[in-house]
Amino acid sequence: MRLIEIAIGVILLGGAAWTTVKTYKGRGISSFFVLAFAVFLVALGLAFIFGAFGEFVRNLRFGSEWLK
Repeated sequence: MRLIEIAIGVILLGGAAWTTVKTYKGRGISSFFVLAFAVFLVALGLAFIFGAFGEFVRNLRFGSEWLK
């Protein structure tokens, strides 16, 4: 499940980068909304990635209690 979350996060970050590159030279209010959507994609992608890595680290920390 964590690998799927990481893949979704990477896809969202890639989509945000593509959207930003396509509207970099755009002018007007529509390009502003597209860039705002790109920021939303970045936030969502980072939330997925950090959530997955946080779950992985938490699982490592609590899963290693059998060593004690």
